Amino acid sequence: MADPMRPSLLTKMRASLAKERDAVVLEALRSAGKAAYDEMMRADRAREQLAADGRTQWDAPPATGSLLLAAWNGFMLQTLGEQFLDADYAARPGTVGYVPAVTFDQVSAWLAAVEGWVSRARQARVNPDYDIAAELALPAGLPDWAEVRPCPPEHLTALLAAVPPLRQHIEVALYDLERAGVPDEHRAAVNRLKQLNAEAAAAADYAMGLRTERHDARLHELIENNLKTALELWFHVGQLAAMPSLLGSYESLRPAGRPDVRALPGGGRFDPWCLTDPVTLKRWQKDRRAREAIALLWREDPDPAATLALKSEVDAAFAAGDIVPLRTRDGSSCYYECPWSPLYEVRRPLRIGGRQLRVLQQFALQAISGADGTFRRGIVVGPFEATSEVEY
Repeated sequence: MADPMRPSLLTKMRASLAKERDAVVLEALRSAGKAAYDEMMRADRAREQLAADGRTQWDAPPATGSLLLAAWNGFMLQTLGEQFLDADYAARPGTVGYVPAVTFDQVSAWLAAVEGWVSRARQARVNPDYDIAAELALPAGLPDWAEVRPCPPEHLTALLAAVPPLRQHIEVALYDLERAGVPDEHRAAVNRLKQLNAEAAAAADYAMGLRTERHDARLHELIENNLKTALELWFHVGQLAAMPSLLGSYESLRPAGRPDVRALPGGGRFDPWCLTDPVTLKRWQKDRRAREAIALLWREDPDPAATLALKSEVDAAFAAGDIVPLRTRDGSSCYYECPWSPLYEVRRPLRIGGRQLRVLQQFALQAISGADGTFRRGIVVGPFEATSEVEY
């Protein structure tokens, strides 16, 4: 393979024609992030030392659990980032050192997050009083997926390649958690953790079983969704196995799960207007162009379950009083583009859709298919002003 840090003139020309982005930043992040592998080896040794001392992770110092958790997160993010880069280079040998925009965004989100976890792993190694759970809301979630339809084949190749090493480390972590004995009062929580791992493994196995030599867009999407589910679950399972004290409150911290299939497009309980501001709902339902836009939105959404899960996060924050509906000075209550979601104002700091929101910050849910084929799902932040523009 060509050196991604020394692309030839011909490589640069091909990448320019294909509108690919220079991966020099990603390669620098990859190089720096390899420290995550060192921290993972130190975490493995820390587990072995606990066993040698006759201790369990239930009575381990907080710093030990902090090291194990931070090392796992850094390792998984680094693994995913590297697999995506290598898969793209293998699929496009003529533009090694450059990647499509969607790949750049995804790899950047993963590799840029590695440094924070490596730093916390090192802090835990030098400070026996360090407790990562006192600093962060845990378990943390994976950075947002960069959405594009259809998903590039090399992304699936990368996800499939990442499964074996991540799965192996999870199995070892769960074995270590149990081998020294589990206190009776924690047995139910450990059983739940093993169930989550089984759910992740089943999703990964199902995705691998769906692979065929023929390409089919619907099959491709089903494989992708199952792999994402497995990786999201394993990211949590690894953290919970590292710091089992988190298990007691995990249900309240766990992101909104995938909705009932009946609530998805095509299901009997599906409401295509569920994202729309209820105050202005009737106006949009009477608008022919709005009805067409809503129908198109759901046809273009590569993962409606993820969109509805994001809405569930917003709904939960509203029910808890963490956010309240917002009206602009002229009385507007919804965002200007389809699906015309409600505007909100934050009352208590919280995290929605992987984004940290501060007190009095304004936001709205966004779900829209771009002209470049990417699907943007997430939170758009204000402040908002009145406008007569309508984006269908």
